[in-house]
Amino acid sequence: MTTEGSDPSGLDAAISLLATTDRLLVCCDFDGTISTLAEEPSAARPVDGSVAVLDALAHLPDTWSAIVSGRALIDLTQLAGMPEHVHLVGSHGTEFEAGRILAVSPGEGEFIDRIVEQCRTIVDGVAGVVLETKPASVAVHVRKAHRRDAARVLDAVRQGPGSLPGVHVLEGKEVVELAVFSGTKADGVDALRERWDITGTLFAGDDATDESAFAALRAGDLGVKVGPGPSVAGWRVDDPVAVVGVLERLRSLRQGR
Repeated sequence: MTTEGSDPSGLDAAISLLATTDRLLVCCDFDGTISTLAEEPSAARPVDGSVAVLDALAHLPDTWSAIVSGRALIDLTQLAGMPEHVHLVGSHGTEFEAGRILAVSPGEGEFIDRIVEQCRTIVDGVAGVVLETKPASVAVHVRKAHRRDAARVLDAVRQGPGSLPGVHVLEGKEVVELAVFSGTKADGVDALRERWDITGTLFAGDDATDESAFAALRAGDLGVKVGPGPSVAGWRVDDPVAVVGVLERLRSLRQGR
């Protein structure tokens, strides 16, 4: 485990303190946090040990674990492979019930279709660009595209369909998402905290869309940024394997308290 601007022992001390909280919530982003980033969104899978440790945490007394992701809930359910005790929150905090997609009105559905078609026109014929459609949004992934093409496509998406009234633009790593609902991962984490009257929370994430959740953490909570880049999180680790190490340490301390 590594930290930013502090000794690694400081992170262990923070984990040790959080392990003593009365009612613990452990939340992780999916892509880049408990799974490695994949060029094809459908190819992402949890790293070794991540599923087991989240399940083990969820079986401890007064402890809940969850994945809070920007992915559509139906896709997250299929890719994450989590047992039923690990709660899944999709579409940036707007989808909660497993197997149930976000309710979209006919008017909203037509608006989404319009946004998707405009995005499809922009990316048509551009190698390496992937469109990911969700119940209330569309994400344009450019990780596999040539850098010049990637910049051009993302600018066109922002200035075109992204500028329409009622469209919410979410910026991530090599992706821009256009949504008709305003939702953030902070909303998802807050809803889970209220549901179980949580007294302490760990949130781990790697992307710009995770910053809202980091910013919403309270005194005594633990925010863990994965990888490089600016962040308001208090701590930083190198990669998803290191996240598993943090979770294992938390599980061990909480089980033995």
